[in-house]
Amino acid sequence: MPSLPPAIELNAHLFGEGRPLLVLHDLGQTGSAAAEPLAPLAQTFRIFAPDLRGHGGSPTPPGPWSIDDFASDVARVVSAEGGQAIVLGVGLGAATALALALGHPGLVSGLVLSGVSPRAEEPEGQERWIRVARGIRERLGDPGEGIALAAEAMGTRPDLRGALPQIETPTVVLAGDGDRAVPAETQRELSVWIRGARFEAVPGAGHDILADAPDEVIGSIRRLAGHANEAVVAA
Repeated sequence: MPSLPPAIELNAHLFGEGRPLLVLHDLGQTGSAAAEPLAPLAQTFRIFAPDLRGHGGSPTPPGPWSIDDFASDVARVVSAEGGQAIVLGVGLGAATALALALGHPGLVSGLVLSGVSPRAEEPEGQERWIRVARGIRERLGDPGEGIALAAEAMGTRPDLRGALPQIETPTVVLAGDGDRAVPAETQRELSVWIRGARFEAVPGAGHDILADAPDEVIGSIRRLAGHANEAVVAA
């Protein structure tokens, strides 16, 4: 298990009753916005949706950051909730979910991922994230520093292809067929590297799968929960 960075306390939004569901939002969003479309799950899931570091009400520690820093932050949240959570992640949240599953596998019982590549960024991609961070700082000033640091962390995330076969939890990769940030075929590759993962292309959806196709996300979580229960019984 990787060493943990200095602890920070994330601002978290919690509601519902049942098995734990961790919701990890994308760059520039908040936990409450990501969790809102999942309200129908509140009768069967205990939903906890933190603001990732640098976002919403969570602190912005000094940078630079890595995606492992995000995973260590949320690992503390999951541990406090008892672990064994199904984890939904989109974009930055999906990268964090993968790092969580690899670095803290005992905390994760299932994954629903969208909007992330298994590969490290090529130099052009790294430069694109640097430009994104620069634009955020120019547009938002100091209040945007955390989002800019998160963008830079996305640009330096490692190539995970060699590590992904270690993930043994049930996994679904949901890809909007109109996702321009991370094309569906790139996300299909992610599903190939995770043993037993299921890939689903969502017609008409873009990168923000929660806003564009909440019913499909909810259905995938429910089906995955049943799969995860079967795996526990079989074990």
